[in-house]
Amino acid sequence: MQIKESMTFLKRFAKSPRRIGSVAPSSKFLTRAMLDRVDWEKARFIAELGAGTGVFTREIVRRARPDAKILVFEIDPALQKMIRDEHPEHKGLTLHSDAQELVKYMNDNGITELDFVISSLPFTVLPPKMTVRILNAVLKALKPDGHFVAYQYSSIMKHVLKKKFSHMKTRFVMFNIPPAFVYDCWK
Repeated sequence: MQIKESMTFLKRFAKSPRRIGSVAPSSKFLTRAMLDRVDWEKARFIAELGAGTGVFTREIVRRARPDAKILVFEIDPALQKMIRDEHPEHKGLTLHSDAQELVKYMNDNGITELDFVISSLPFTVLPPKMTVRILNAVLKALKPDGHFVAYQYSSIMKHVLKKKFSHMKTRFVMFNIPPAFVYDCWK
């Protein structure tokens, strides 16, 4: 699965680098750095932005409560199909394409607030107005003590996230291609 997943990811990146944002799926080290701080016992409403081949999705499904609702956003149809094919039986997982419409899809799924949002979106290569719309949607969607965790391949977004969120911790994950900054933010 890993080789096939990596090749699919690389092909999708070559076709549309501004949409995919990376040449390889996230490593197990980055996955742990992104997901280990979540209180999975309490997280009932989760969104994943920029799911790619589903590396984080797979782990979210494994860790989440059986009654969790998981909104997964991935714009690339081929990558959406990979995720859909891997999780055909999961009743609480829904796939969507536009993260800017996060609040709309929450409402469509009977969700008023999210406990946790994880993002793999390449904010530094997205149009700035799109980045602002997505971050504003995340802020609107999160419950008062909700978490937003994102990784980026540079520290460019650090000042933007500091302005948007009241608390933030940063970690650097060396064992990933490329190495990544993880921003753990609270509302």
